[in-house]
Amino acid sequence: MIGRLALLALLAAAPVQAQSVYGCTDLDGAAGMPSVEGDGGVFYRVNPDLRLFHAVSDETIARLARLNAALASLGTTLIYVPLPTKSLAMPDPLPQAARDYGFDPALANTVFDDILRRLRAGGIVAPDIRAALRAAPDAAPSVYPTDYRLTAAGAGRAAQAIAAAMTGTPGFAALPLGRFSSTPLDRVALPSDMRAILQRKCQITLPEIMVDTFATTQLQASAASDTTLFGAGGAGARVALLGTEHSGEASSNLAGQLSQISGLEVQGYAVPGGGSFAAISTYLTSRSFQEKRPAFVVWVNPVENNLAQFGDQPLAELAAAAGAGCRVPLPVIPGALPGTLTADLTALDRSQPYTLFVDAEGAAASSARFDFTNTAGLVRSRYIDRHPAQVPTGRFYMPLTGLWPEGAQTVTVTLDAPLAATARVTACFD
Repeated sequence: MIGRLALLALLAAAPVQAQSVYGCTDLDGAAGMPSVEGDGGVFYRVNPDLRLFHAVSDETIARLARLNAALASLGTTLIYVPLPTKSLAMPDPLPQAARDYGFDPALANTVFDDILRRLRAGGIVAPDIRAALRAAPDAAPSVYPTDYRLTAAGAGRAAQAIAAAMTGTPGFAALPLGRFSSTPLDRVALPSDMRAILQRKCQITLPEIMVDTFATTQLQASAASDTTLFGAGGAGARVALLGTEHSGEASSNLAGQLSQISGLEVQGYAVPGGGSFAAISTYLTSRSFQEKRPAFVVWVNPVENNLAQFGDQPLAELAAAAGAGCRVPLPVIPGALPGTLTADLTALDRSQPYTLFVDAEGAAASSARFDFTNTAGLVRSRYIDRHPAQVPTGRFYMPLTGLWPEGAQTVTVTLDAPLAATARVTACFD
C-alpha cells in the first residue's frame, strides 16, 4: 500500500504533457525541423528557438565596427538589427518542453542584452526590436504561430524600432522626407516549409497562413529615385533594407512600413535561404551602391546566424566594398584559359592587411577561385561562391590573411564567366 501511495504521489508531482491543439505527436522527432508546441498551437523550432547562446564574438563585433566606419566615411549609416528568435519575440506561449530542453527565458534575454550592449559599445547602431515584437496577449502576433517569419503586425513593430534608431542618428534631421501609404491588395496563402513539416506530425489540419499583399506608394516625393536598389538613373533609395526571408517577405511589408514611419524611401533586397551575407554582399559589391550610396544601410540578421561561420572573408569583403580604400592597381596578365587572370603581388607591403578586389567589368560571374603562389612555388587556394539566387555583380574581395609569413608572389583568379579585357585586380587598404 505504501508503495502504491508513493507512486501516485510521484505521478501527481510529475509535469503533465500539454495536449496538442492539432493532435500533434513526436514533434521533436520531426525530420529536418524538430519542434515543440506551445499554448494555443504556437510552434517553436528546437534549433534555433530554444538555443540560449548565439555566437557573436568580440572579433566579430570589431569587424562589424570596421564595416560601420567604412560606410560612415562616405556618408552612409549602418543600422545593424539582430533579429531575435521566436522564443525571444513571443515567450508567453512557450511550453514546459522548452525548459526540458534547457531553455531559460531570463538567461536567453540576458545573452541577447549583452549582444546589444557590445554592439553599441563598438559604435554600431543596434535597435532592440525584441522589445517591440513582444505584443500584448490580445494583439496580433508578431510571428506566425506555425512559421518563424514576421507577420505584418510584427514587421510594423520592428519598423517602429528601426525608424526610432534612424531618427536618433546625426544628419537625419537634414534629410528631405516624403509621405508614404501602404494599401492591402489580394489575400493569399503564404507557403511555409515549417507548416508543411509540422503537418506530417499532426492529425488535424494546421490552418493555412493567410496574408495580405501590399503596395506602398509615395504620396509626396522626398526626391527622385529608382524603383529598385539596382535600377539605373535617379537618386537611389535613401534606405537600403537588406536581409533574408525574415525581412524580405513581401506580405510583411517591412520596407513599406519603414517608409511610412520614417518618411524615407526604403528599397529592400533579400535572398531567402541566403544566410547573413547573400543580400548585403550583392548590394555592397554592386555598381549601384558605389554610384548611389544610401543614407542608411539597414542590415537585418537573425541573431542565431554566426557572422564568423565562413572565416574573415565575408566581413572583410563588406568593409572593403563599403569604403574608399581600393586604390592600388596591380599588374595583371590574362590567363591562358577563359575567365582567368594572374596578378603580381610583389609590390605590396607584406605587413599591411590588404584585401584584393577583383572586378570582372560587367561579367556575370558568381564564383571566384584565388590560387596564391609563394616564392617556393607552393599554392594555397581560396574560394568565393555566391548563393544561386544572388544578383551576380562580378565583383569579389578576398583578404590577404592567413597565407605565408612572407606573403604571396602572385594570385591567379578564375571566374565562372568570361572576363572582359578591362578586368582588373586592385589592392584595398583602410
